[in-house]
Amino acid sequence: MDNSTNLNQLRVFHSVATFLNFTRAAEELHLTQPGISKHIKDLEEHYGNRLFNRLGKKVVLTQAGEVLLKAVTEAFRLIDEANVRIGDLKGLVGGKLNIGASIMIGTYLLPRILAKYKQRHPGVDISLDISLSQQIEDKVLDSTLEVGLIGHRAADTRLIVRKFKSDRMVLIVSADHNWAKRRKPIDLREVTDQTFLLPRQGSGTRKILEDLFQRSEIMLKHTMELGTTEGVKKGVEAGLGISIISRQIVQIELETGLIRSLNLKGADLRRDLFIVYRKDRYLSAAAQEFLRQVDNIK
Repeated sequence: MDNSTNLNQLRVFHSVATFLNFTRAAEELHLTQPGISKHIKDLEEHYGNRLFNRLGKKVVLTQAGEVLLKAVTEAFRLIDEANVRIGDLKGLVGGKLNIGASIMIGTYLLPRILAKYKQRHPGVDISLDISLSQQIEDKVLDSTLEVGLIGHRAADTRLIVRKFKSDRMVLIVSADHNWAKRRKPIDLREVTDQTFLLPRQGSGTRKILEDLFQRSEIMLKHTMELGTTEGVKKGVEAGLGISIISRQIVQIELETGLIRSLNLKGADLRRDLFIVYRKDRYLSAAAQEFLRQVDNIK
């Protein structure tokens, strides 16, 4: 084999190392599985070390593989950054905006913002990943996404974290709930006797609620996990239980009477929403313009 590796082989390695699955890598790169295996075999011969251990159907990185993955990931990050910088020389007549957002932000806030952005910059291709807040944070950290908008304050020191908007959360019940016509504010401790619906771990809303109950030294007795905040809303509407979620999510249901919101005594249900991006990453002109537009929202 030639003494030098080529970029294509390293991309194959990076894909296999990311998925830890030869079949997934082949699908991702539109190659045959034997072709993927040949590239990996050539790399292993070049380095004189196994890069993967095959344990039955399971694939794991060897120590040499972990070393190469770290170097290749950084190299591709620098290449991608160079492509972005070169593209920025042309201005915002093209380029790509690659962002992610939590489910509430991505579904209820961003469409309006992105519509205005697209009107101003029609040549920019927009890619929006809508996932749980923690997943968006993780994808920003591994440079899969350039910018993330999430529902909790990220603690990782590698990130720039700044507030861009406040969000009001509300206690909600179904229209048929025995609290539906109640005017007296609900004490937070009364919630413990109800079935409380929660989005799954990783949701910004879930973290806010856990912090709220922990600060109040309240232990929920009956909970039900319903995946996303959208699922929680539908669960409350169907009478499965009660919950606390962003008013943005239930605005239509409140107006039509399908769900009722109640005042909660002694609890501040405002929360902040945050923009996150890596400190050490060059932000494209498309991303910088997006951040300026987000900063101007009301």
